[in-house]
Amino acid sequence: MKQFVDGAYNMTSQLFGPDSGIPGWAWMLVLAALLWKLLIPERRTAKDRDTALAAMMIGGSGNGESGKKKDKKKKK
Repeated sequence: MKQFVDGAYNMTSQLFGPDSGIPGWAWMLVLAALLWKLLIPERRTAKDRDTALAAMMIGGSGNGESGKKKDKKKKK
């Protein structure tokens, strides 16, 4: 068990420690890129926007469904 802990400690110190081959600013770029991807939504194309707008104008939800609801008859 001790050898696995020592191996993990050595690996993480080589990646993140002061003697690592990867500078700290490079890790900050990776972290910033991950946060950017999580926080900034994907851009929608003009076609997606127009489709959603047209669906909302005819009473739909904007995701391709029509605004008309089907009546369901209750079974007795």
